[in-house]
Amino acid sequence: MYDRRIKGKELTFGVSGKLHANSLIMYDHQTESLWSHLAGAAVTGPLKGEKLKPLQSMLTRWDTWRKLHPVSKVLSSGRESFFSSMKDPYEAYYRSADTGIIPTRVSDKRIYPKEYVLGLVLNEKAKAYPFSVLSRQPVVNDTFQAVPLLVVFDAETTTGVIFRRSLDGKSPSFKQVTGSEKKGPFLVDDTTKSVWDGLIGRAIEGSFKGKKLEPVPMTPSFWFGWVDHYPSTELYLIEK
Repeated sequence: MYDRRIKGKELTFGVSGKLHANSLIMYDHQTESLWSHLAGAAVTGPLKGEKLKPLQSMLTRWDTWRKLHPVSKVLSSGRESFFSSMKDPYEAYYRSADTGIIPTRVSDKRIYPKEYVLGLVLNEKAKAYPFSVLSRQPVVNDTFQAVPLLVVFDAETTTGVIFRRSLDGKSPSFKQVTGSEKKGPFLVDDTTKSVWDGLIGRAIEGSFKGKKLEPVPMTPSFWFGWVDHYPSTELYLIEK
């Protein structure tokens, strides 16, 4: 998800039908420049080199989103009854080992090519967190590019989010609450023992109640697609 303003001008986008490194290529109607949807950058045309500002977003199930944000607007095509009865046309692709129409430019075998990752870019540097690792370690206190980060993952809904782990000038560490009757990832910080709703980064009990962590824009992606765009990406793995 991106802010579609460049240098104060609002752009509108369409689907070009082209691919770049097996990723969708958009075009803007104003200059017909071509844009990588994964990198949010113009790759050809008058705006080549320009980058859209990424916005915080979440890939999750509708029931999870509705629970977290009960008052939400929903983008509607007006054809819900037709599309809701259709199967996902990409189901076979998700299950297969195929990576795409175009051969990958980078072969990085640290993890399975179609492993899902949460990718983020800070100070022009990239890092990826594999879903398989996050399933085993759903709360990660990390530091990347001198920025303290908190990664939270809900394996049941395969929902992952990333926050800046900074609050009142401190960088508390977090761990998952165990034995809670509450459904979903709930955390406790090591500074005040406040309880946090992990997917929205808000304290719901304790002295930090009402405070929120700043979300970091990130991109859920297949590993082969992410590393093709960011070949020097760091990869978070659990040390054996």
